[in-house]
Amino acid sequence: MLRFVSKPGVGRRLASTSPRTSFGAGGQPIDRADWLALFVASDGAPGGLDPVRLQQGLFLFSRCPGTPTRSKYVFEPGIYGPSSDELDADLDRLAAGGQCELVPVRGASWSLYKPTDAAFDYAGRTLRQAEDEDLLDVARELSRLKRYVSSVGFGELLERVYTEHPEFAVNSVFHAAGR
Repeated sequence: MLRFVSKPGVGRRLASTSPRTSFGAGGQPIDRADWLALFVASDGAPGGLDPVRLQQGLFLFSRCPGTPTRSKYVFEPGIYGPSSDELDADLDRLAAGGQCELVPVRGASWSLYKPTDAAFDYAGRTLRQAEDEDLLDVARELSRLKRYVSSVGFGELLERVYTEHPEFAVNSVFHAAGR
């Protein structure tokens, strides 16, 4: 069973069967914003995830076999790995819609994205739809990637991305600085 982020020591299981009400209308195929919401709510980084790890996680997800084309963001080489403006826009919508809490990081110009109860409800509906669309293996891979990007160091994460996809290292300040 897939698990959601939760308070320390308490796991949230995905089990909602209520109709979808947020990004997509009921009956529409799961799209990339739905997968993003599921990624945010999946187990790993209970205090929130930084924008770079969100970008790299969804980039790696877009390269997984079995990920539907409609589920993939378009990425360009950025200064900290592959970057998607559409993903940033969907993160803003998740925050504005109450599915993410923006957690300020002292001394930084960016915030962590922490899932809310609304995110867990939304992700539960998305997972149920993934089951209906025979995409549970894709959902499992997304969850595995969330745990991965949450558990490795920043340098190790970018090193993996740049090793597997060197075309995305061309604008990297991390890569150019010799890691």
